[in-house]
Amino acid sequence: MTGLRDLPVSVDLPGVLGQEVTSYVEVEAGWQVVAESGPPAPALVLTAAPRPGRPTVVIVQGAPTPEQVRDGLLGGALDVLGWPADRDRLLDAPLRVRATPRGAGPSVLGVAGLAGGVGTSTVALAMGGLLAWSGKRTVVVGDEDLLRLCGADGWRGPGAAELAALEPASAGAELPGLLRPLPGVPGLSVLGGGGAAVGGAAGWAVDAVVADLRALPPQDAVSPGRTALRGASLLVGRPDGSLRAAAAAAPDLAVLVAGSGPLDHAGVRRLLGRQPVGWLPESARVAQAGVRGRVPSSLPGSWLAVLRTASGRVRR
Repeated sequence: MTGLRDLPVSVDLPGVLGQEVTSYVEVEAGWQVVAESGPPAPALVLTAAPRPGRPTVVIVQGAPTPEQVRDGLLGGALDVLGWPADRDRLLDAPLRVRATPRGAGPSVLGVAGLAGGVGTSTVALAMGGLLAWSGKRTVVVGDEDLLRLCGADGWRGPGAAELAALEPASAGAELPGLLRPLPGVPGLSVLGGGGAAVGGAAGWAVDAVVADLRALPPQDAVSPGRTALRGASLLVGRPDGSLRAAAAAAPDLAVLVAGSGPLDHAGVRRLLGRQPVGWLPESARVAQAGVRGRVPSSLPGSWLAVLRTASGRVRR
């Protein structure tokens, strides 16, 4: 359905840029250009600045600056495109409008570790990066450790816990002022306060939320109950005896194996009673990216390839 023929859209761009965008959407996409006030009411507004409450794509001449991307996405735009290099991305915008019904909350992906030091926060940020690179406005919620990995440490003020105490409409209104966009990954922002505070994200004007639930407490890692795993969609563990916790208490949750350990692929499969959704290799580059605060933008392709495949096997 990419392109969606006869889609009514409004173009409010100056001069030659407006003429080129109008010609493109009429000829290449087959859309119907209408006035913003209608009739018919436009399903999408193409403009230089976000329109509050309207599905908007911000278009700028040339490559957008990080500030333009940040301001556009925080203002509620579906995307910020540079013309003409990014024009083909415009054809996917209607899918995002129709995939997010008005008033519905975004999907939440909870990532929990079966032990400390397995890379739970790195995986959470990487999953957020993959979602953002696919065109989804994504928020990764975590604590100071996660924020340091992406170079956004030193959180001050309200965060996820404070939002959780608000009604959906109020939380949605407060969210844009709290998010910290990551300049290296357009569409990706982080929020402090801890992923465990995200019980839901109703009212958040984003497409996806990734919650870093960190490692299970030691007693729960040995014999976790469903309460400890509440909100988790993906478990991260080493190929060792810690995987017994996932086999015993979470037979329906996806498990991602990270690094090396005493178990080989066959041993992991026997212990879990099922295949893991992926196996992340040891990588010095991953450690370096974390030390430099460059996750997920500097993660190696080998990691991202595994996570891209795994994401399609995680039940949300």
